[in-house]
Amino acid sequence: MKNLLHINPILFRIGLLVACFMLVIMYNKSKAAGLPAVLHANNRTTVNFKSTIKNNELTIHLKSGREALMQLFIFSADGILIKELALSTRKTTTINCLEKGLYFYECFDNNERMKSGSLLIK
Repeated sequence: MKNLLHINPILFRIGLLVACFMLVIMYNKSKAAGLPAVLHANNRTTVNFKSTIKNNELTIHLKSGREALMQLFIFSADGILIKELALSTRKTTTINCLEKGLYFYECFDNNERMKSGSLLIK
């Protein structure tokens, strides 16, 4: 009868590899549980833009899961800061200093990025 302590080396390596993967998965889950709730709520923030051509105005509507004062930064395609705005959620703001072109925006709440994207004004 074979000794049970003599395990096939390939099976031993596979078992060791599975155990290592399980440890990594458990470690990542424990780290993710410790993250602040705000990081999990980033997808609840939306920024809507509407451009009016004849008045050269840009209307910005910011929605979030809670009432807050957020910072909106608008950058040119070159990465130069064009406009910095303090916006209240669920309220509409109008600006009129942007020309036609491609812009990028980032929205922050308490120094945490809530939303970012691009904006094309035609």
